[in-house]
Amino acid sequence: MTTPTKGRRSISVSATVDELVKVRAFVRDSVAGFGGSKRVADDLVQAVDEATCNVMLHGYRGNAGDVEIEAALRERKIEIRILDRGPTFDPTAASLPARDAIPAPTRPGGMGVGIQLLRTLTDEVHHSARPDGGNELTLVRSIDGHGEED
Repeated sequence: MTTPTKGRRSISVSATVDELVKVRAFVRDSVAGFGGSKRVADDLVQAVDEATCNVMLHGYRGNAGDVEIEAALRERKIEIRILDRGPTFDPTAASLPARDAIPAPTRPGGMGVGIQLLRTLTDEVHHSARPDGGNELTLVRSIDGHGEED
């Protein structure tokens, strides 16, 4: 594990799935710079990829737009914020599938599986509407990774 560095990092990408490779690399580099384990990096990469892909596909619905990703280390927790200008939508308010249910390939309304994944891979998930339009989704994960090893 590396020595954690302070500060905030950010990247802005066009809302096209071709940009997800840049998002994943940004998250992995940020977690490593903050001193997070490979397991924490893997989980956050998957969570951010899921959330960002949803913004690109469902939020912007193929229209032009940008997604900004910010990463910060606060009190041994990595906070990643995903900011967009799409219609306000709170994924944390969606109903979740039953814990023992196997997600069907197509869910009515297409909701539930992604937010469940985010909640599984992180310690906290928060949404807020941006005052000037759009969404802010914050994913929080302990840098210590719940006691897991690299």
